[in-house]
Amino acid sequence: MNKVYIDGIIVVEGKSDVSYLSSFIDSNFFITNGYDLNDEKISFLKRAAEVNRIIVLTDNDEAGYQIENKLKNNISGIFAIKSEKITKKNAKKSGVAETTKEEILRVLSPFISSGKSKDQKREYNLASIISLSNNPKETREQIIKEYRLIGGNNKFLEQQLKMLKINEQEIKQKYGN
Repeated sequence: MNKVYIDGIIVVEGKSDVSYLSSFIDSNFFITNGYDLNDEKISFLKRAAEVNRIIVLTDNDEAGYQIENKLKNNISGIFAIKSEKITKKNAKKSGVAETTKEEILRVLSPFISSGKSKDQKREYNLASIISLSNNPKETREQIIKEYRLIGGNNKFLEQQLKMLKINEQEIKQKYGN
């Protein structure tokens, strides 16, 4: 099965959701880590919502409803997939990862795009840009501060920059040698 492309950011609760969804969906994914949806993450998603569609796809449980409501109350224009309308392949669990691929694609069908934008196709190599600077640690911290990123490893920083639609060329011009 070819992957479908969804232009935007799909907000999920955990890594298992991303692992499952990314097996058949090509998109940006943002993990809340369950209830751990702090002000820093909400602030980041607010900024990302200025340049991206935000699609919330959470589990059909209390945590999922709380995450969905917290995002709806803080970010305008988000799309929340009503998890209670998703048919599960495993009736004992109510998670996104327990939902059939067909059902996920059905509820996400309004968001499926026919092709990728050039910005989505581009792969960053933030580690090489940072390593070329005179002070890699300082450069990394400057990038985090300037773009108000959440932090994390270089791969997660790259994902955040993509979600904000900040291209690699801009980073190279500011921080490369």
